[in-house]
Amino acid sequence: MNQAKMIFKTAITYLTAINMGIRKTAFILFLLISSCLHSKERIGKIFIERKEVFVENQKDWFFAAPFANSLHVLTKEFIIKDELLFREGDDLDEDIIDETERNLRNLNIFTNVRIEYDEVVDDIFDVYISTQDKWSTRPAVLFGKGGRAYSIGGRFEELNFLGLASRFSSDLLYRSDNDIGMQGNIELSQNRLFRSNFSFDFKLTANKYRTDQYLSIAQPFRALDSKYNYGLELTNNFGSFFLYKDVNDFSLVNFKERRASAWFSRGWKRKDRVFFTVLAEMEEVDRGLPEHKRAFDNSGKILFGFSSISQDYYKETMLNSYYEEDLTIGGWGTAILGKIFPIGSRGEGLYYIAAQGEKSVLFGKNFYLFGQLSGASGFSGSNGYYTYQEFLGHSFLRLSENVLIAARIRQQAVWNWERSRQLILDNTTALRGVPVNSFIGDNRMFLNFELRTFPNIPLWILNFSGVLFYDTGTSWRTHTALTETKWHNSAGFGIRIHDTKSRGESSLLRIDFAFDLDNKKFGEIILSSEQFFSVFKNHTYKKPELFGIEFDYE
Repeated sequence: MNQAKMIFKTAITYLTAINMGIRKTAFILFLLISSCLHSKERIGKIFIERKEVFVENQKDWFFAAPFANSLHVLTKEFIIKDELLFREGDDLDEDIIDETERNLRNLNIFTNVRIEYDEVVDDIFDVYISTQDKWSTRPAVLFGKGGRAYSIGGRFEELNFLGLASRFSSDLLYRSDNDIGMQGNIELSQNRLFRSNFSFDFKLTANKYRTDQYLSIAQPFRALDSKYNYGLELTNNFGSFFLYKDVNDFSLVNFKERRASAWFSRGWKRKDRVFFTVLAEMEEVDRGLPEHKRAFDNSGKILFGFSSISQDYYKETMLNSYYEEDLTIGGWGTAILGKIFPIGSRGEGLYYIAAQGEKSVLFGKNFYLFGQLSGASGFSGSNGYYTYQEFLGHSFLRLSENVLIAARIRQQAVWNWERSRQLILDNTTALRGVPVNSFIGDNRMFLNFELRTFPNIPLWILNFSGVLFYDTGTSWRTHTALTETKWHNSAGFGIRIHDTKSRGESSLLRIDFAFDLDNKKFGEIILSSEQFFSVFKNHTYKKPELFGIEFDYE
């Protein structure tokens, strides 16, 4: 009997153990399946490699490269870390990594930026960031010639002061146009003021006629999912400006203008972003005689902007230069409502409404179209004042990997605008080979066409491209019909010398040989430090503004 009880207890214990094993096994299987279904790829360690301007295994290495590198301060590692939109332990997000790479490239202190990642254990990826500094110290002899005017002088520019992503520029220039003579300019900017989220910009330009001062402190939208953008801008300009009746026929107008504006913007979403912005501005202006008064002078403004943007990004080369550029495809739209109120007795009281829409498309990789349409008007009762309309277009068509046709069009027109206004059509804005300050109007329209070829034949740190171009345009006064205006034309060819150790502005020398088709004679040789126009326009957030108040001084 006792033996039978022992056998029964042993059997019960054995069956219980089996049951517990099954349940334990089932629980382990459940955890494994759940882990597989809900596992996320995560960032492990982040490695940063900072490369000098010249690297030994690259083609442009030469015998004095170590000495050249010793003259350059390598970008500090914390400058790169401050721009990272991810941290160790975060979920791995390819879009965030691509955005970080773009942001680093947009600092304009690197010739090359690469971010890659590699799986080290299951679902854990180490991230490798590689940057190569561009040559940031740029002393230069400045010489510009075009439009039967010339300028000569010197510049010292440091784009990455002490490796801190701070820009300092100072130049002294002699200008022959309008007998301006010596002109000085100082610029200082910092992407992150004392490593904060605030940017800082200061500019001072002065010659014997006028002095311009500008200061800005702002927190920009630094990422696609940033929530806030706000800041303060101050402007103080005084002296004299040129008011043109015709080429070489101008008068000097004394003026003083002070302006302060502050804004706050809130953004939502990440992919297709929407924004609400409020901007307040106060302005005090003295232009002497009443006939020199401009639209919205001596007014306060409160503008409300309702905006949205959509963006996709493509890395492209051999569009404007040999370095990589971020081509944005998408759209931007904004509606602006506002109130203009007088300051003292000299301003005007108006309501304001404006809108701007733009769209870009890329067909394959060979055909690109960008179009932007803007319109605005002030209102008092049922009457419209200062009505403005503008169209801007950019396009390119690739004929092969290194040959493309580029085009730009811009058209500006106003109605009900009984105030001083000045748009110039000349060598610097639209028509290569014609004298500076040639054609003056309240409205203008121009088109530029270029056949660009990038043979990609590097010579040490230089590379070369060639251009055939055709420019056409017209300007006219408000009470003249567009059909009654005269179109002006020029054509020619050019050479571009690209600095492969730099990028952005001043990274090339443009040499154009222009033929004035109006007078059927060779215009001149034009020298400049940037492309005449870009083949594309990126979609970016823009604060609310008053459209049409552009005024060309010279």
